[in-house]
Amino acid sequence: MDSSVATVRYRARRWVLGPDDRVTVGRGSRCTVRLPDDGHLSRLAAAIQLVGGAVLVSNTSATKPFVVRPPVGEDLVVAPGAAIGPPCGRFAVVLAGSLGDEFVEVDGPARESAPMRPGIVTRSADTFTGPDRFTAAQHRVVAELCRPLLTGSGTAARPATYAEIGERLGLSPQYVRNVLKVVRENLTGYGIPGMVAAEQIPNDDFRLPLARWALWNGWVNRGDLGDPSGE
Repeated sequence: MDSSVATVRYRARRWVLGPDDRVTVGRGSRCTVRLPDDGHLSRLAAAIQLVGGAVLVSNTSATKPFVVRPPVGEDLVVAPGAAIGPPCGRFAVVLAGSLGDEFVEVDGPARESAPMRPGIVTRSADTFTGPDRFTAAQHRVVAELCRPLLTGSGTAARPATYAEIGERLGLSPQYVRNVLKVVRENLTGYGIPGMVAAEQIPNDDFRLPLARWALWNGWVNRGDLGDPSGE
């Protein structure tokens, strides 16, 4: 993809953005990308432009969020008034209508930054003060926990269940649960928040916070899945 342009596609139409171009998305008559006349969709929902060689997506609605969906990984929620520079060159802006989702596809310059959720600050490898290493067995279990987030998108981008991890590694779901519990407790001891519940909250399913921490801090990546396809 030419680093000086981005392409926006909606249904059968296509627009090419240069550095000074801006595409607006919504059901309003003046929008570049005209969505169906559906009251669940904003009149002016989003703006897409090329800034400094990267695509910037802004939520121009007063009340309605939308999501940016990368080819793999979690949806990135963009709140009203917020903006995001998606961490990948190709993605879709997904807007919820009354009869289903509307997809505006964007193909821009490649990005190499790590996937992050908007508004979340994570520690870099230089500042992380957690354990120097975990065991190989712990790492394998956490890698399998992250597998769907590294290979799926949309609703498929979620942490693996204890049963799914156990089936892939030949372990019992309870053993997997115990391994992940030990990892979470170790991280909590090093000051990583959100890995264990307060005493008054009995829910102990912290698979998503642990998976996000592992991915955002570079402890797990696609190469850790152990097969070329990542399937």
